[in-house]
Amino acid sequence: MTLLHPWALLLLPLVFTPFWLKSRQGQLYSWLEMVPRDRVSEIADKTVRALIALLLACVVLALAGPQGPDKKVPKVGKGAQTVVVIDRSVSMEHPFAGDSTSGRTTEVKAMAARRLITRFIDARPDDMIGVVAFTNSALHGVKITSNRKAVFAAINAATSAGINQTNIGAGITEGVSLFDDIPSSGSRAVILLSDGAGKISPRVKQKIQERLTSKKLNLYWIVLREPDDISIFAKDRTYSAETLPPVIELDQYFKSLKIKYRAYEADNPTALQSALQDIDAREKNVIQYSINIPGHDYARDLIMLALGLSLLLFMVKNLRVHSWKTA
Repeated sequence: MTLLHPWALLLLPLVFTPFWLKSRQGQLYSWLEMVPRDRVSEIADKTVRALIALLLACVVLALAGPQGPDKKVPKVGKGAQTVVVIDRSVSMEHPFAGDSTSGRTTEVKAMAARRLITRFIDARPDDMIGVVAFTNSALHGVKITSNRKAVFAAINAATSAGINQTNIGAGITEGVSLFDDIPSSGSRAVILLSDGAGKISPRVKQKIQERLTSKKLNLYWIVLREPDDISIFAKDRTYSAETLPPVIELDQYFKSLKIKYRAYEADNPTALQSALQDIDAREKNVIQYSINIPGHDYARDLIMLALGLSLLLFMVKNLRVHSWKTA
């Protein structure tokens, strides 16, 4: 058993308070020798004091937060260990649009990403998910876990407004590092969502290559395009080494790695959903891992016991005899 708040045990001396204090209730007599000894009342008084002490002990121990030992339960399903790396630059607040001259705006990229990634994760109950965001540096969201509440909270944070920088190298490096402390359970993948690329130094490229290949990770890149953005799939354009756009340079770098890599482009929420559906179909392998079941919360039991004692003391208080009536 563990205590979440052991400092609360410093309040345990309060348990003896009922035995230190003297009651001022009862009848007043000028000479105590004329009053016969009432053993029943003495026993009742000590019993009430003991009940109050037990009530105080229950409250103090409940404040300490006693928890039983956690249990590890093996789980087998179909899915993958997946880390979602999300671009949090300010450009993610720009809306999707298929035509820059239409004058109409649609859902912004960050909100569409939040909605569709949440739906993607909901459809994969056996997955273990980690979340990383990045702007000028990587922002750790949540480690690889099966805790959906933590994952969704991290996604909400990762799709909020950021700053006007895109350090995609730091985001990928941080995302891959989440696999360091967790054993492989089958399929492992990194899903990168960004609307740009930015430059990655040769040192960071070498680091990413070593980690992706050593951990045997699959990489999926979904490029969220705006109108008139350069397409990584364009075949009618040629560039020199000096004029190569960052998105095409990064795509070529990923293709050069000895890993399973696939790129997508999405210029509207429907295309983004289609890309996630394709990833969903590709990453459904047998996965085995253990989940932690929290130990029993004894604080709740102690509070219920304290409530029962309070009701009992209330009844005793109203059942006592106030005075003797003469015949």
